[in-house]
Amino acid sequence: MAGPAVPAANLREGLVIRVRPHYLDGMGMLKDVSVTGGFGDLVAVFRQSEPGERLLPAALAIACTSFILFLFWLDPKVNTYTYVPQEVVYVENWTFDRTDEEILQDRWQVQCLKDKLAAKRRESMKELGRMSGMDVEAIEAEAEAERLARGEVDVERPAGLQC
Repeated sequence: MAGPAVPAANLREGLVIRVRPHYLDGMGMLKDVSVTGGFGDLVAVFRQSEPGERLLPAALAIACTSFILFLFWLDPKVNTYTYVPQEVVYVENWTFDRTDEEILQDRWQVQCLKDKLAAKRRESMKELGRMSGMDVEAIEAEAEAERLARGEVDVERPAGLQC
């Protein structure tokens, strides 16, 4: 039941508008719930049961609660982040008055480093091919023929370049 019915005429009295009571107020959903009744039930269960029946659940409840509290205490101390200083990366800066020859020299030096790394990788792959029983020289000759057929040519290096 939604509580006492209030006629519409009584909701407005002069300048004051009374608010209609909330519909849950009349339902009485929590009328059978009381804290004293809950404690009374707990005391009755403890009086009726055997001592062993009371101690095991109580011990388990205390142990579980203690374990959870221990984990809350332990958590900040485990797997905490430690500061690792960042690696400093230096950037090469050039001046505006560099000549084209200086720029090309720097580019060829970088290209020499790349060529050295590629040659080292190529040699390690050849060694792996030999260990696997492949004819590395035939494969290399075939790849060179395909490269020349595509029209790729080696670019001439500057005369003073030392790799």
